[in-house]
Amino acid sequence: MSRNRTALIEAIEARRLSRFRWRRGRDCVSFAAACVKAQTGSDPLAGLGSWANLREARERVSAEGGLEAALDARFDRVPPALAQRGDIAGVPDPLFGIRLMVIEGEMLVGPATRGLERLPRSEMTIAWSIDARGSADE
Repeated sequence: MSRNRTALIEAIEARRLSRFRWRRGRDCVSFAAACVKAQTGSDPLAGLGSWANLREARERVSAEGGLEAALDARFDRVPPALAQRGDIAGVPDPLFGIRLMVIEGEMLVGPATRGLERLPRSEMTIAWSIDARGSADE
């Protein structure tokens, strides 16, 4: 699968000043979805991040079996050390077990209260490849 790295950079840059919110597409799921769509043209996370507040987010994620299970249903899990630029990373989160960030290279990027936050790649505890399922075996 071909990834559009320029579109990834543009998607991240377009959101650099957007503060975290449970609505308006400014949460970690919406951010990851926008980055995946920018790179691939598809949105496997469509419908997952449609909520207006924390209560709705908890209900939706719970209906999916948790955020980790929701990502497992849509993407192939990869060892964090093998995750590539543009893949989705999970970092520890007290509310949902993990929160989603996008691998930017040596750093992870995701929404925070004052715009985008960057964390070292070492914070990642789980990762998913955005490449089409089974494409690595073909």
